[in-house]
Amino acid sequence: MLEFHKVTLDDIEKLRPLILQGDSKICNNTVGGIFMWRDYFNMECALWDDTVILKACANYHGVSTVFSIPLGGCPQGGLDRIAEYCREINIPLAFYAITVDDFDLLRTKFNDFTTETNENWSDYIYEASALTKLEGRKYSGKRNHINQFKREHPGWVFEKINEENLPLVQSFYEKLSSEQEFTTHTSIEDHDKTVEVLDNYSVYGLLGGLLRVDNEIVAFSIGETKGEVLHVHIEKANTIYKGVYQVLNNEFAKLYATENIKCINREEDDGDPGLRFSKKSYYPFMIIEKYIVVIK
Repeated sequence: MLEFHKVTLDDIEKLRPLILQGDSKICNNTVGGIFMWRDYFNMECALWDDTVILKACANYHGVSTVFSIPLGGCPQGGLDRIAEYCREINIPLAFYAITVDDFDLLRTKFNDFTTETNENWSDYIYEASALTKLEGRKYSGKRNHINQFKREHPGWVFEKINEENLPLVQSFYEKLSSEQEFTTHTSIEDHDKTVEVLDNYSVYGLLGGLLRVDNEIVAFSIGETKGEVLHVHIEKANTIYKGVYQVLNNEFAKLYATENIKCINREEDDGDPGLRFSKKSYYPFMIIEKYIVVIK
């Protein structure tokens, strides 16, 4: 039977090469997506035949235990092991963060299943060239904000986060977050894991960029690449600088959306109206719906 244990930071290096396999575009199947939200979803993992199987122990519309599509060398065999595990401990067989593309894989193993989705879970996917170039009339507002920021702050600089400037990023975020209120479970977890990522930057092994104005940090962003996708996990900025998020978004994309990167995943909006408006204002070419799937 599969043997699960609680996901911790000690698992990153062992799981990273398995997580990075495959062509999944959703944020749930990335190093940042898994480890930054492992506590929120009470994640556990098991290894089988060069494949990682993730289990989330939370209440998903009445289903208390759900699994992701196995990542690594043998997803189909991993599905068999999950089904056996559920039979052995007598729990429903259910999966989370399932995309339409995953349905075909599930149908190779299971005859029938029910699905449920929520637009709050959907990932916003953009053409990389669109976010780096911001061409055309539809992006004129974004360009105006960027140009205004650069006119007002001619000493701006965007650079990679490294060991030398990391303490300055930590100090910036400590001050920024001290001036904010975190009132929801999601916002508290986002704050705590942002601190964790900065405190364990080399362990996470992600990509970061910071924005300075007159040598003072005013924003930073952290993400990672998987296949042809650049995922943006964290964006934090001091909004007294008008246009700061537009500059941060554009400069991060230009820095890390190399020629092999075809699209950028700016992740979910979690049902936040302001965040949803912002994400839609960048004109995603694809919105990936994610489902809870219960096998009958």
